[in-house]
Amino acid sequence: MDRATTAMSVLTLAAALAAPGGAATEPLHAGYALITERPVTTDLAQTVYVRVRGRNLLEGLQEILEGTGYRLADAAAADPEIWRLYVQPFPEAQRPVGPRALGAVLERLAGPAWRLVEDPVNRRVSFELHRPCRAATEGGP
Repeated sequence: MDRATTAMSVLTLAAALAAPGGAATEPLHAGYALITERPVTTDLAQTVYVRVRGRNLLEGLQEILEGTGYRLADAAAADPEIWRLYVQPFPEAQRPVGPRALGAVLERLAGPAWRLVEDPVNRRVSFELHRPCRAATEGGP
């Protein structure tokens, strides 16, 4: 056995002994560790971290969605009552957003009266009023 092979064997053995359970955390190949990374999340589970400056929920939602690959659905495809949500002032306490999953952030901002709706084909999101809330709003401005 030559010196290079002996040195490699000693390093491999040391790495295996130092790891919990007696196994190396990453496999060694020709002296290099192969590191596997999780795939980038491109759905509503992706983590967002932003400080929102928008005045109302419409502006705030647009800021949060920027760079996520999602957009708000067009008004024609959204719940006819969506304007009730969009005109609300953006809550000061919720201006620092994240790190949290995008879907959870959107649901929290909309509140319990609204249900998050996703169009995964066109990568659009919107909200629908829950039925009990819709009945309560009928007949009112």
